[in-house]
Amino acid sequence: MLKTGFFLLFFLFLNAWTKLQGQTLLRGISNWKTEEIRAYRVSDFISESEVEIGRAKVDTNDVFEFNFVSTEIEKIILRGANYYSWLYIQPKTTYFIELPAPEEFIGSLERNKEIEMLFLRLNKQDINYKILGFEAWMDESIAEIYQLKDVHPEEFIAKVRAFKNETAQFSEEENDPFFLNYVKYSVGITVDNFNIIGGPSKSDKFDFYLAEDSIQFKNPTYIAFAQLFYEKYFYQLDPDIKKKVESALKNASLASLLDALTLDPAIQTRKRAEFVTLLTCKESFNQGYLDRAIIFELLSGIAQSSTVNEHRYIARNLMGDFNRMQIGMNALDYLLSPTKHFYQYKGKWVYLHVFDPGNEQCITEIAALKKLQSKYGNTFQFVTIYPAKANYSKSEQRNLDALTWDKFPLNNDHEIWKNLEINSYPLYLLFDPNLTLVASPALSPTPNGRYETIEKFFIQTIRP
Repeated sequence: MLKTGFFLLFFLFLNAWTKLQGQTLLRGISNWKTEEIRAYRVSDFISESEVEIGRAKVDTNDVFEFNFVSTEIEKIILRGANYYSWLYIQPKTTYFIELPAPEEFIGSLERNKEIEMLFLRLNKQDINYKILGFEAWMDESIAEIYQLKDVHPEEFIAKVRAFKNETAQFSEEENDPFFLNYVKYSVGITVDNFNIIGGPSKSDKFDFYLAEDSIQFKNPTYIAFAQLFYEKYFYQLDPDIKKKVESALKNASLASLLDALTLDPAIQTRKRAEFVTLLTCKESFNQGYLDRAIIFELLSGIAQSSTVNEHRYIARNLMGDFNRMQIGMNALDYLLSPTKHFYQYKGKWVYLHVFDPGNEQCITEIAALKKLQSKYGNTFQFVTIYPAKANYSKSEQRNLDALTWDKFPLNNDHEIWKNLEINSYPLYLLFDPNLTLVASPALSPTPNGRYETIEKFFIQTIRP
């Protein structure tokens, strides 16, 4: 309570300062027991790629701060340790938040645990306030309506229509385009997705939600609705169009595919045909119903030839998924230093240690790591990677010097961070002697909540 009260004393001053500077200020209290919070911008909602936009130290009062230069509403993700939280930010706004501690233990094998942040003194005109209020009302209304679906179908239909009318009236009082579209497509995802008598047909939904030529790349509910509408869409096409699509896919011809798709009444334009192709490439890559070589050819074609900047960018992001490691895949031959690359470790198990010399949890595990390395270093190659920076403090350098095996500072743009989806510290990954990824994340050298460590696996591996 004392920290929170101290924190709020700066509200008026900081709010005025932020507006003067034309920036968005995010100031928060972290209960995540990590010394650093990292901020990421969601760059597109199809690939769900994130771009790091800042790092903030957590001070002795557990306070951290970010300043963002933003020109539009954006989704920002905050990451620290194995946790993440998110919010929307709008330009020239001050946000005060708290990142609560997790309610239960997060084991070393768990990654990306979402923790819902708390907003302090959130303005009623802020996009987060509006969305949170709308979603609470919608969730309560839909829960009440849905229970009538099979028991009282006529009442169910009446209440669905009443809900839509109420939403329409509610929208008339709003003038924020982002929020209006957020509401519109949220309704499309929920009540307009109910299969009811008199409900909108597929063509009705297309005309109301998607017929406009503009595509709302920055609105997550638009993208979510489009993904639902075009789900496995190549299988739903008219037989004549489907035949043309199958021929185009067989020959991996992007031009022929787009020509065929524009014949469909729910696509029509080349721009939307590219958009649907991107959605299908993402979906089929995850579900495996199109050959990966075909997906890659289609994405390469869009990345190189599309006249839509967003499509080229999304295609490149989706192509990056081909290089992201999954369990059972062979590692790339990462260049770790001018004289060392990853394939030089073939023949031994590799225990990859992701380290931050200023992170408290990382530091507490150094002793356990050294003990394991001295016992099992003949069979398991310990390799440490850590973020490169111009200068390390004396204490950080001491922590680095304590690691006596191979260690490499890597720049933020090194391919290994994205390829291995590294977004927390400390983190451990295990590769077999062929450098096939066996565990991501792997168990740590210190006990988790079930008293498990990586040593049990080490013992089982070397046992005759």
